[in-house]
Amino acid sequence: MAHFRRHLGQYAIHAILLILAIFTAIPLITLVNLSFKDPYQFNVDPMGPASPLTFENYALAWRFMQDPLLHNIIVGIVSITASIAMAAATAFVFARFEFPGRNWLFGALMLILLVPSTVLFVPTYQLIIQFSLQNTLWSLILPYAAHQSLIIVVLRSFFAELPSEMFDAAKVDGAGVWQLFTRIAIPLSLPVMSAMAIFQIWWIWNDYAWPSLVANAPEARTAVAAVIFFNDGMFRPEPGAGMAAAVIAAIPMVILFLVSMRTFVAGITAGALKG
Repeated sequence: MAHFRRHLGQYAIHAILLILAIFTAIPLITLVNLSFKDPYQFNVDPMGPASPLTFENYALAWRFMQDPLLHNIIVGIVSITASIAMAAATAFVFARFEFPGRNWLFGALMLILLVPSTVLFVPTYQLIIQFSLQNTLWSLILPYAAHQSLIIVVLRSFFAELPSEMFDAAKVDGAGVWQLFTRIAIPLSLPVMSAMAIFQIWWIWNDYAWPSLVANAPEARTAVAAVIFFNDGMFRPEPGAGMAAAVIAAIPMVILFLVSMRTFVAGITAGALKG
């Protein structure tokens, strides 16, 4: 009984979190359930369990979604690799080098974080039009790769807190700037960079506003935009197939969350401790 009283607060917190998790999971469970229904089941008993299961919904949705999923993967890999590489180099310079106007430049960079992304849509869209990149994957890759402000701020804080003795010892051994960056700063910052990469892919994968503006053609359409077009656009499939398309679009992010949850938490914690 005494043990129960000591841990009563923890039990209450766990119970509250479990209830919240159940409420969070209900829409996902409903989505999966609806994805297995045929039109008759969908109209007669939309909230009841699907019986029998209609797997044809997924076959139809997959034929429409496979290219957009590939586009998302290509855009995500290329843009995140470029943004992490450029942001890491910029953050290292801000953290480990003194030069005139450094604090002013970094302050200006931080101000970008206060600007809503939608405010930049019009000038960015004008650039895409001028370079004739609309309805190509480059119209997505280049703006996403330029989205580096948060990564620079986090990595700059991490690099600035690294012990100077490590860099001084490497300089004595003849290491140049490139060796200091690639052999000391980058290996130590991998957890933080991994967390930033995960954060970026979540944002890119779920973004709808920008792809719907510049990448409406089938050769550049992303997964989220494809789900909207599949359900409300010209295609207009059966309701169950539309739900199946949403499930297919969500599966990669669910897998990423399950695989990278520990890495993400460890990276954020490492950045917070260094900051």
